[in-house]
Amino acid sequence: MSRWSIFRWRPLIAFLAAVLGSTRVLPAAESAQALITAAGDAAEESERLAHLRRLTERGAALLDAPTRAELAALLPVVAAWVEGRADAAGEIARAEGEAHRYLHRFFNNATRPFEPAFPVPPRTESALYPLWAFYRARFLTWFMFEHSEVLAVPEKKRAFTAEAERCFDRARAAFPKNPVLRSYGGENVPAPDLSAWDERAPPWANHQRRALEQLHAIIRWWIAERQLGNGEFGGNWGDDVEMWRWWAAVLIGFDDPIVTGAQERLARGNLARRGMAGGYTSQLTDVEHTAEETADTLTPMLHAAGDDPSWTPRVRRLIELADRVWWGANARGELQFKHIDFNHEQLGPDAGRAYDTGYHVRVMQPALLLWQRTGDAALGASLTRWLRTWAVAALGTDRGKPKGIVPAALEWPSGRVGSVGRGWIGPHLREDPMQVLYSWPGQPVSAMTAALLQAHVRTNEAVFLEPLLRMAGLRRAHLAAGNQDGPLGSEAWAAHRLPEIIHDALGKWRQWSGDTKFDDLLGKDAGGYLRYLITRDTVALTQEIGATARSLSVNWPLFTSEVRYTDRVLSFPQAWPRAKASGLGRVDARLLYSTVTGDPGSVENFPLNGARWHTMPREIAVLVAENRRERFAAELFHFGAQERMLAVTLHTLEPGRYGWTLTSDDGRELAGGDLTMAVDARRMELTLPARELCRLAVVRR
Repeated sequence: MSRWSIFRWRPLIAFLAAVLGSTRVLPAAESAQALITAAGDAAEESERLAHLRRLTERGAALLDAPTRAELAALLPVVAAWVEGRADAAGEIARAEGEAHRYLHRFFNNATRPFEPAFPVPPRTESALYPLWAFYRARFLTWFMFEHSEVLAVPEKKRAFTAEAERCFDRARAAFPKNPVLRSYGGENVPAPDLSAWDERAPPWANHQRRALEQLHAIIRWWIAERQLGNGEFGGNWGDDVEMWRWWAAVLIGFDDPIVTGAQERLARGNLARRGMAGGYTSQLTDVEHTAEETADTLTPMLHAAGDDPSWTPRVRRLIELADRVWWGANARGELQFKHIDFNHEQLGPDAGRAYDTGYHVRVMQPALLLWQRTGDAALGASLTRWLRTWAVAALGTDRGKPKGIVPAALEWPSGRVGSVGRGWIGPHLREDPMQVLYSWPGQPVSAMTAALLQAHVRTNEAVFLEPLLRMAGLRRAHLAAGNQDGPLGSEAWAAHRLPEIIHDALGKWRQWSGDTKFDDLLGKDAGGYLRYLITRDTVALTQEIGATARSLSVNWPLFTSEVRYTDRVLSFPQAWPRAKASGLGRVDARLLYSTVTGDPGSVENFPLNGARWHTMPREIAVLVAENRRERFAAELFHFGAQERMLAVTLHTLEPGRYGWTLTSDDGRELAGGDLTMAVDARRMELTLPARELCRLAVVRR
């Protein structure tokens, strides 16, 4: 029966129902259950909202009173998911609010207590219950991904996961056609527009192309579908500005004006806020949260628009604030930060939180980068005085710390390592769940180790390099002794955990200096890219790139429309149990950044990105094999049907005269010539043939 035939017979059906006194019979396309099922099966949230609004319009005819009330409770939640961006844009136009958080503001606080359930649950027998369960499950899942108050408490994590799984299962049973529910259930649904495998390209190139194109597409989606006119992406400002870290392979490794423009819009919008008028946030809280709003704003702009002088005064402002508010001479006469908590004008009031930590490196991250790039003596004088405090502390044995180990924290004003309550391991922050973040081992200690290495490279003072050399020696001796763990705080305990502390800095030291004496450690503990730099074996590297490509090739909505917190965009494969059980691994955006730029470690601390490719990250693969001060080499494969013209800026090469060649995989020289590198002239142009593996080599004359 056609749609028009249904409409023609509807009056007769209604008349017969009234005469017979039976339950009102409706065509399938207009029944309440049909609309609910269509809403649940919809692949797009906007379609789901449209079905539910249609149901609301016809509610008096289709639903009983209790179900109408349940729908009225659920509908605003669905609308907030779909229309939050438009609502936030309207608020900005009316100059309402400084941070709009439209991705999660409608459920975040209501989800925190777990009970009572949010949204307000309908009756379990209600036709709307599976749809409610779909939203309940997603709110629990993304809240859990975001908040350490759940992730760090096993019983809470179990409760959130179990309830989310129960709700997903109930929704999946009711809406089997919903592709997002299939992904949450552990089925890896292929993403759209995946690149095809090219038999003429090496496996690493095929995997890297797939991963780069998917990453680029995700970034572009966020720019087009989430960014507001003031630069926000819908999370907190502090979370939005963190996105550049996983953008780095595209933002820094390539040259997409749309991506660079979006980053600048975010940066300028963030710094224009009233709360940032002092050059640092006015929010008085811990350094992990306050530092990101400047560090993760200024650092990417120094990379992406380093020739724009408007950013440097903002960077120098950090030193001014440190001199005025944040640091001072401790009881030993050494310069250190005074507190974990501070803003642009004052320190926190709690004397029990008076520590300098590895996380304070993030406060000075933009200043460290500007010093690295310019050699500015004024910046260097302040930074080296502070870092010397840490180098001396690393070489001491305060509170039983093994000599050479970079500590996690220094007390103020004593200058002693660690704390009375916990020894050298870290600060004593009482009930603060963030205590582990400020303790040994951890990423902040790795950041401080890299900062000390940068100070050595800039000053040539041995005191800044010695901690890294001693830690490497300790790790080597520990491996030789059998690699057995030891009691908390012991030398064996520290040595067992040193890889996460030293490998970033060791890899950067090898690249900068050419020193290969730690290749045994890097080969033993490091990832695929560093092992490739040492051995030129692409097997492990190909596997690692392939794992990232595979995770990015499925479950597209879980990197885009499903994400509710902007610092968790790539989290789903590693954070959701069913995704992990399906064989998906962590998306290693840092690996992609390393392969295309030649930086063997973190982009955040002492970055040694050697190349920026002035082309789109599409139909191309790049593997930097050498990134030294006197030479550069990379393998390139262009997947297009025609030759490709592009340029590359080579950041690491020292000024001087160089020769360059572009050769084919079989040794034919395709192009070559001479070029001169200067501080302000580092760009060269080349043309890649279609579908042919090439090697670019640049060597100092």
